[in-house]
Amino acid sequence: MLAINGADLAVRGTAWLAMASYFVGALLLLKTPGSTPRFRGLRWVWAAGCEFYLWHMLAAFHFVHDWSHAEAMQHINERAIAMTGQSAPLGIWLNYAFLAVWAFDAGWLFFSPNDYLQRAKWISRAIHGFLLFMVINGAIIFAPPAVRWPSVVALSVLAWAWFTNPARERR
Repeated sequence: MLAINGADLAVRGTAWLAMASYFVGALLLLKTPGSTPRFRGLRWVWAAGCEFYLWHMLAAFHFVHDWSHAEAMQHINERAIAMTGQSAPLGIWLNYAFLAVWAFDAGWLFFSPNDYLQRAKWISRAIHGFLLFMVINGAIIFAPPAVRWPSVVALSVLAWAWFTNPARERR
């Protein structure tokens, strides 16, 4: 049986909850045609995912990096080199940007859902393109196999929902 301590659970558990909320929220967004939110819980799921990601970052800084930005930057760079053979000195900054962009997007959806669903197509594509890029890196490329394969399945469901969405061209 896998032994897991409280610190590991805080770091990994919040990441899993953030990614599960991302996948569910993105699927609900894809299934929300027009300018009126179709699912009442959509904005709560999207905001909760963002909040879980914030808690993940706080847990990682507390339990893993001893509140050191330099340590976090080095850790992410070492992971990038180990996984891809390429250095990623800006990796931590991309994680900060991911949180900021998701918080901005979740706030927009939460406080002005009709405006959110009516915004320009290029804004949605830019925001969700960046979020998806980061999710693919965090939940698939840099994830352990136990997380990678469920994430691949969830991403496949999202791709199917996007390609079969009749409202895709209208947004």
